[in-house]
Amino acid sequence: MAVPEAKIFRLHWRTREDKTSAQKPYKGEFMLLLQRAKVTHIVEFLEDEVYESTGKVWNVYRIVKAVWMPPNACDWYHLPHQREFFGYDEVVADGLAHSLSEADKMWKFHEYWDKRGGLSVFQKHVADLLTKISKSGSI
Repeated sequence: MAVPEAKIFRLHWRTREDKTSAQKPYKGEFMLLLQRAKVTHIVEFLEDEVYESTGKVWNVYRIVKAVWMPPNACDWYHLPHQREFFGYDEVVADGLAHSLSEADKMWKFHEYWDKRGGLSVFQKHVADLLTKISKSGSI
């Protein structure tokens, strides 16, 4: 990060073939980032531009701002498992961007959350979990 306190950074995709995925989120949209089956960041896309850099991997990126990260003192190994956020284990883990509004591609999400109130209830659930993590370092 050029300005760490701004929490603005490059969010990379693995290869140029992933450029289509990198184009999916639009400026102002948010993404939950999963690493090792844990939500580690929520980022906001700051523009629609997809950039390319040299190199064979991690060469496509977008400019994002972290709107949530675990507190500095938090042990990331103790962050809640993705099932605590999503309610089920089988979250897509292919390194690509997936929209929760796409019922045909995110069918497991819709199968679980639609009967509980849908996307807005999920968003409230996530906000509640993030508040607990920010206060205690875990849930």
